[in-house]
Amino acid sequence: MYARYFTFKSTPDKRKAVEALADAVSTYAKSLNGFVNITFFISDDESEYGSFSIWETKDDAEKAGASLREKVATTLERIVTAPPEVVVLEVYEPGS
Repeated sequence: MYARYFTFKSTPDKRKAVEALADAVSTYAKSLNGFVNITFFISDDESEYGSFSIWETKDDAEKAGASLREKVATTLERIVTAPPEVVVLEVYEPGS
């Protein structure tokens, strides 16, 4: 399995918009091939937001990223204060 670790900077006054975006992303991500799970996070000072999603294959993770980017680009541009960052990681699950 593979994970997408997506982060971006914003401001506390944008939190409601970020939460609405997360709700939309969650619903959409569940419809994509290879989807396993997605979790969203917010820093204590509400200046950093992001998601951690799990996908069956690296190809699924990369295709999902492209599809999600296209779907949320306009909304994301209105709330970020710096370019978002994405890392795709292999997931290791211990045997016990």
